[in-house]
Order: sequence, then structure tokens, then C-alpha cells
Amino acid sequence: IAGFFFANFPYVDNECNFQVADLFAVDIDLDTKRFVKAKMDDINLNAKETMILLWFNTIAAQHVKLHAMANWGVNVDEALADVNPFFRQSSVVTVLYNFFGYTSFNGFFKTWVDEGLTSPGWLKPERPFVQALKHGIKENVWQHAQIVDLTKHSEFVNFIVQVRAIFFAEFQKHKDLFPGTDGEAMFVGTILHSLDHSLMDWNLKDPMWLDVDDPRFGKMAELGRVVKVGFVSDIPGLYCHKRYKGSGHPFYEAVYRKAAKINKKFADVMDTCIVK
Repeated sequence: IAGFFFANFPYVDNECNFQVADLFAVDIDLDTKRFVKAKMDDINLNAKETMILLWFNTIAAQHVKLHAMANWGVNVDEALADVNPFFRQSSVVTVLYNFFGYTSFNGFFKTWVDEGLTSPGWLKPERPFVQALKHGIKENVWQHAQIVDLTKHSEFVNFIVQVRAIFFAEFQKHKDLFPGTDGEAMFVGTILHSLDHSLMDWNLKDPMWLDVDDPRFGKMAELGRVVKVGFVSDIPGLYCHKRYKGSGHPFYEAVYRKAAKINKKFADVMDTCIVK
């Protein structure tokens, strides 16, 4: 049994008020990959409630950290237009999409309320969703060296641990192509970010699994459904290439070839920029 612990856990209650629990704890049987138990402070939670909380935490306080770190893994300087045009294009797309996600997203709530998709409480002046985003950013990334203990139990963790080493080895070889770029931030903003989206899409097959009628957490389920159907999957009709695979770029192709030998399904959805 593995315990996953989230201290200073942010959530939005059914009055659409932003709250922070001291501790959210979830136990998972690693052999069966099944939920065992969960608790938030003194509240015992069932699997349905736990899923709502985990999903909201992903789309609010956790995923935003990947976007934030990605800002240090780009370079939009015009000088790169000749030296490394594909990387500059990916950088411009990432910066633009980060603006969409952080600055523009809250402006959608009125439309969703008018259409009956979310409750009016999301329009409060306090902006509860933005409060959750800001909380996640300020909490930063906690030390997580023990994640390697999960490599035997999680194909995703096993993939990420190995591909991170591959990424940095190739980044060192091609560092002249990426001036002013932090490698860790680039890894987070490309590989980790895109795989976080893909895993969200694969794991929550049906947005209706999020119970909007839940008496304690239904408001978060409302927003969770909207995010699942509108902001998780790949965007169709893009005019630019966005994958490591098929990029034709020496760095991205080298990382992809080695990553695909570990897990082709994951490697095939590694993006070179934030564009969802």
C-alpha cells in the first residue's frame, strides 16, 4: 500500500469559497492499482469524492506549476530565427498559451455560468479558481526523490525517470542551440506538461464520472467536467508541428528515438511546446 500525502491542500467548497485543508491523504494498493482509503483532515472520503479532489488538484494547483516553470525553458529572441527556428516557434507558442491559460481562462466563467455549465459562485470577486492557481504556484515543487520507489509499480514513473536522464544527456550535447534556456524548465514544460495532459485524458475517460451533485465537492466537479472536455485533449487543426516525433530537429528526434524504446505510447505524445 502506498500513501500519497498533500499538505496545505487547496480546494473549493460547495459555496464556491476557496479553502485549504491541512492534509489530504490517499492510500493506493500498488498491486491491484485500486483505491484503498482517503481522508482530508478529519473527513473520511469515498472513491467518488477522492476522484473529484484529485482531478481538481490536477487542473488547478498542480498542473499550473508545469506552466509556470515552462517560462524559464523558452527563448523567443529573434536571433534564434536563423539559428534554431523550430525551438523559437515552440517558445512563442508556449508563452502565448501560458498567457491564455493564466490571464484569459478566468474570463470564460461568465459564459459557462450563462450556459448553465457552472454555478454563479465561480464569478465571485475573490475568483476562487484563480486563488487555487496562485496557491499552487506559491507552494512550489516539494522534494520528491522517493518517487523512484514507484518505478516498479508505475509505467509512467518508470518512463519519466529514464527519459529525464536521456533529455539532459542530449540537452548537454545540443546546448549551443538553446541559449538562455534552463534545461529542467524545458523538460517540465515539454515532456512533463504534455504527458500530464495525455494521462488526464486517458485516465478520466468520461467527464460524467465527476459528480456535480456531490453535496460537498460538486462545484469542483462542475469545473472539472468543463476542463476535461475543453482543455485536456489535443487541439485539432494546428498550423505548426508540436511533437518531438517527426520534428526533424536533431535534439528532439534524438530524445524521441531513445524514449520510444522505453515506451512508444508515451514518447509519441511528447510535445515540444505548451499548446493545450
